[in-house]
Amino acid sequence: MKNIKITLLCTTLALASGSASAGWLDFLNQGDDAADTVKNTTTSINNTVQTGQAINNASQTGLIDTLVKQLGVSQTQAQGGTGALFQMAKNKMTESAFSQVSQSVPGMDGILAAAPKPQPASATGNLLGTLANATGNSTLMNAASVVNTFQQLDMSKGMVSQFTPIIIDYVKKNSGELTSNLLKTALTGL
Repeated sequence: MKNIKITLLCTTLALASGSASAGWLDFLNQGDDAADTVKNTTTSINNTVQTGQAINNASQTGLIDTLVKQLGVSQTQAQGGTGALFQMAKNKMTESAFSQVSQSVPGMDGILAAAPKPQPASATGNLLGTLANATGNSTLMNAASVVNTFQQLDMSKGMVSQFTPIIIDYVKKNSGELTSNLLKTALTGL
């Protein structure tokens, strides 16, 4: 009988310690599961941040690269022509309206600085400039200045009408139709 009591006591202790061990193992396994969840969440967040950075980087170079690819112009021509068009828009727009446009184009200050300084105009530019000055029409004066800039960049005056819709579309994709309409209005007459 004494042996049976000892056997029962040992069996009970073994079962109790087995249950206690199983509880600790479950607790430890839950810790591992939690660590895996944290690791997976961190990886997901890092991937999302990297994707966002890639999209941001693509939008920063997107306008000039788009012009180069679609129109077959050089990087210098794309930057200078875009700078000339934005400079004209800036001259015609209110400060707050141009600020909205600027926010949709990363690196606007660099683009504006890329526009060549005005030089003596060609025969086409002189004719347009003379007509603009004679009539006092600021839209014609701005157009003459842009044509002159494009010619300085070894592009024809016809390239102005090819740049304009691409730039307006880019602004529309980045800031919406309202901002692109502000720019479109400022570039009217080219």
